[in-house]
Amino acid sequence: MGRLLVTNDNEDGDTVTGIYTFIVPEDRVYGDQVIASVFGLSLEAVAEGVPIAEVIRYVRDGDRQRLAKAMHDAILTGGFYREEYQVVHPDGRQITVSAIGRCLRDAHGIPSIYSGVVTIVPQPAVVGIVEDPLELHCRAALCIAKGRRHALAARYLSSALSVLGGKTER
Repeated sequence: MGRLLVTNDNEDGDTVTGIYTFIVPEDRVYGDQVIASVFGLSLEAVAEGVPIAEVIRYVRDGDRQRLAKAMHDAILTGGFYREEYQVVHPDGRQITVSAIGRCLRDAHGIPSIYSGVVTIVPQPAVVGIVEDPLELHCRAALCIAKGRRHALAARYLSSALSVLGGKTER
């Protein structure tokens, strides 16, 4: 069973940052609830590990190719990578994220563990839409509740999202 990671958000809730680890030889990405929510995955899936293709499938076309190349180059060189890109979430939201990471090598010099962070880039409220960290976490919890078929929990989370003004459709 995978390990659940916890976010390192600051106390003000201004920054929402997720942590991930990509085990390169196994093609398995592990992450926390922010990674799950941003990339449209269940928390259980990222705790157990998912293929990298599944993680980046909702990255905006064009950005996805650039991101894949940057990660590939970092795997080959062992250097840092930093990219900003958009994720088109399955619920329709467009989330801009900034990501940094680096691929470490094992004792034989083979690319092994790729670790990094993904931070949601706050967008100006030009249309009155602002990402609320509480709403983000409630969406992730709702995804989990639905996945586990906990109808009562899902109903309460849907109500909470309604109060927060978030869409509850999935």
